[in-house]
Amino acid sequence: MPKTHLIAALLGAMITLLALVGHGVATSPEPRCAGDRPLTVIGGRDDSGMRRALITGWRAPDGTKAVFRELPANIDLEHSELVATARSETCAADVYLVDGPWIPEFAQAGYIAPVGIPGGDLAAIMPELRRTGQYRGKLWAVPLNTDAPLLIYRKDLVKDVPRTRADLMAAAGKAASGRRAGLMLQLERYEGFTVNILESIRDHGGDVEVGEDGSVALDRGAVLAALNDLAAGMRRERPPVSPASLDADENDGVDAFERGETAFMRNWPAFYTLLTNREKLRPDQVGAVAYPGARVLGGQSLAIAAGLPAGRARAARALIRHLTGRAQQQRLFACGGWAPVRADAYDADAGGCQVRNKRLVLHADAAVILEAVKGAHPRPSSVFYPEFSGVLQQRLRERLRCLVHPAECPPQPADGEFLDRLTAELERAARGRGR
Repeated sequence: MPKTHLIAALLGAMITLLALVGHGVATSPEPRCAGDRPLTVIGGRDDSGMRRALITGWRAPDGTKAVFRELPANIDLEHSELVATARSETCAADVYLVDGPWIPEFAQAGYIAPVGIPGGDLAAIMPELRRTGQYRGKLWAVPLNTDAPLLIYRKDLVKDVPRTRADLMAAAGKAASGRRAGLMLQLERYEGFTVNILESIRDHGGDVEVGEDGSVALDRGAVLAALNDLAAGMRRERPPVSPASLDADENDGVDAFERGETAFMRNWPAFYTLLTNREKLRPDQVGAVAYPGARVLGGQSLAIAAGLPAGRARAARALIRHLTGRAQQQRLFACGGWAPVRADAYDADAGGCQVRNKRLVLHADAAVILEAVKGAHPRPSSVFYPEFSGVLQQRLRERLRCLVHPAECPPQPADGEFLDRLTAELERAARGRGR
């Protein structure tokens, strides 16, 4: 499918610029923060409609309501619109639904305020997930839904389901034949590449970490091993890793999986939902287990906009408590396919859901998703995370592509020189100094 990442980035920049220009010429912000208007929650696209339903169905004791403003599906454009809204100071949002790695940026910039909900009220949220909302000793956001990757496989093509990374690579090699590859990853230049490459680096015993001062600790051996193993897997005549992964996002993976071009697919639970509800494959053709090896934690969190009047901030906290309660988390899971942030919400029953789908197959087995979530770990934390991730994507993907297709690339620097340059660029990005 045509890629729109460059267009999205340009549009995001224009949105931010227009917001800043508007802020510069206004004599004063529009007085919309007070009054009895509904709380506005702003966040990413929700194809299930369940997040919107839970938000708009809430009522505070004083009658306050809430509305949901949905942003584009592209993660980079979503970030740009959230930042533009926060900078505009027009009270266009009371609660932000943010990706976990953005929390330090929003806190440091003064876009959001500490949540102000006692820890005891949030004790049912899994501890690893609660920690993703912390920055410099304060809680700035509360997880609404989480995410962790699954290994989705074609039951008609796979006999033995792998449970370790080594077993997966072996099984993917056996499953590859003719025009079919083994495993589809997401290695297009977007946030999916960052997630996939971090998992591979961690599988090789290393990591990429960012200190609060912007220093970057890079496990050089693990980075090289991850790149070399992925490239070797793509270059084989019967490739364990699909070469098409280099230009694939999550939707591309689903399309290839449906066409039988790959036997395994690393993807999020929501795409299992998409796959089963599209009905191009029979239910007995599709299976899922927790992705073998390292898993990167995903998900979105609720953060309260800075500068709200006391009454609106109090209502925002009440909304967050409501959305993270067990009953609402069960509905989010059963009727929307979103992975809950509470372990006690995975027993949800979809019987009472009202959906447009002809057939309700909303998520993989609950125990499988919970296993995936419990073993997942977050991405690096940085005030300048989008810039940091952008450098990681560009440089590592460029290196990987040249390892797979050396004839298409100019002479490449030696490993040591490459890693030195990479570390320096990552540190400049993590310190907000560009490249």
